[in-house]
Amino acid sequence: MYYWMMLVLAVVAEVISTVGMKYASSSSPVFGYIVMALMISFSFYAFSRAVVHIPLAVSYAIWEGLGLFLIGVAGVVLFGEYLTIGEMFAIALMLVGLLLVTFDKGTGAATADDDLVAAKVEAKPSVSGARLKPARISTLGEVAL
Repeated sequence: MYYWMMLVLAVVAEVISTVGMKYASSSSPVFGYIVMALMISFSFYAFSRAVVHIPLAVSYAIWEGLGLFLIGVAGVVLFGEYLTIGEMFAIALMLVGLLLVTFDKGTGAATADDDLVAAKVEAKPSVSGARLKPARISTLGEVAL
């Protein structure tokens, strides 16, 4: 649950950062740049924590896809921007793809935790009768803090 919360925070921070970018380019440059720098930094931090457990393809699709949708909504609500029917359709297609990537439970989705459990089951007693501890099987990008 922690990793999903970090992903949600990364999306929210990215949206706030992009709104800050819009303010930086128009009415309030100093405030906009400060908000933009702080929020994008936090967004990258939160995203880096989320990908420790959530697969990169899934987390990036959610981060960018949901971020794009929310930035589009923010543009309409906060800045009076207009989206064409084609743009709304494209965003809707992207959200459908996002749902397919996020909730796909394919058979090839073995995780490092599954591999660790399998390694524990396969561990055999040594000559002295003590159980061997299997080495932690890690995946690329996994960081223990």
